[in-house]
Amino acid sequence: LVWHIAMRCIYAVSLGVVAPCLDGLTLAHLDCIEGASAIEFGKERMYGALWWGLGSLAAGIGIDYYGFDFLYAMLIISTLASYMAMGVYLWGLGRDTTGAFKSCGNFGEKSAKSKSEYQHEKAKSTGENDDIISNAELLRIVFRTGYGKALLFLVFTLAMGISVVDNLAFMYFDSLGASNTMDGWTVVSTVIFEIPVFYVAPMLLERYGPGRLLLAAGIAYIIRVVGYTLVPDGEVYTMYIILMLETLHGVTYAGSKAGSVEFISSMMPGGYEASGQGILIFATYFGIVAGLIMAGWIQETLGARVMFRVMAAIVSIGVTVYLLAELFCDKAHLETDTVDRSESDENCHLIKSDSCASSASAFADKETERYIRNLKYDSLNKYVTDW
Repeated sequence: LVWHIAMRCIYAVSLGVVAPCLDGLTLAHLDCIEGASAIEFGKERMYGALWWGLGSLAAGIGIDYYGFDFLYAMLIISTLASYMAMGVYLWGLGRDTTGAFKSCGNFGEKSAKSKSEYQHEKAKSTGENDDIISNAELLRIVFRTGYGKALLFLVFTLAMGISVVDNLAFMYFDSLGASNTMDGWTVVSTVIFEIPVFYVAPMLLERYGPGRLLLAAGIAYIIRVVGYTLVPDGEVYTMYIILMLETLHGVTYAGSKAGSVEFISSMMPGGYEASGQGILIFATYFGIVAGLIMAGWIQETLGARVMFRVMAAIVSIGVTVYLLAELFCDKAHLETDTVDRSESDENCHLIKSDSCASSASAFADKETERYIRNLKYDSLNKYVTDW
């Protein structure tokens, strides 16, 4: 048991380092590529969902035929494939002829410029001249409105709920009579809908925003786990009902991942993509730990069905808090943060500058905002300051 816990701790630390860096790297590349933006993160992430489904199916079939020793061979193959993928990435990066990814310390001139502009605005407003924006300041950026707090709370409750399904659902499925192969097929069912949701995530984000995507993820989760508690025991068709319910995971995971990544990245200064995702991973892992501790105790004392109902109630609280924030909290600066990313750097800086974000009245009139966007001055920010 001690050895297993130690391995889990090493795994968690490693994933906690790699995951935000990988997401931040993806966002930075999207920021550099001509015609692309961070809002297209979902299209990149869907490849991870595809290989997750294939790997889970292979693991389930392999365990049924060869036992748990099959996982050792699969681990070696996965490790070699990971190093090969990193080698191909570095090889391709070195052969890049566009120059988009060769900037001093940052991927892309736009990220570097946005980062320096943010620091310049900060120095003008506070009189300080910090070369590095602290994590505490980045955290304050996320929490500066009630709407941001509510949305991050929804991310936290979703992390609690999703962690229970990811780690404890297979034990429940086994009690219903599922084989390891059937467990693998449940993951395939999740991925079947996860991939298309990731693919259309940019369109959904542009139309509805990250908050609505997270809201859909929460509602899908509630329907799914409540459905778990209603299936009968020991029937032939029980696991087929579970397979149908698993398709809702595509909406839950892809919606929460794409929505939360977009929400955080839209608020971070350029060059701090990985730091922003680190904040997101911290909130997510805090939810995972809290969810698993609570759910494990409930499952041991009251059973799996009660556990899933409690998790549905917790996510319902997160959804309710977000809906209240949607109705009553000011989110003007969030709207201006996420629109028109394809515009020029000057326009993007106008949208994200502290002076504009701190004054909701400056953008209360949408017609005035649209008028300012269409001005063709060489120094748009100077005009706004004079105005």
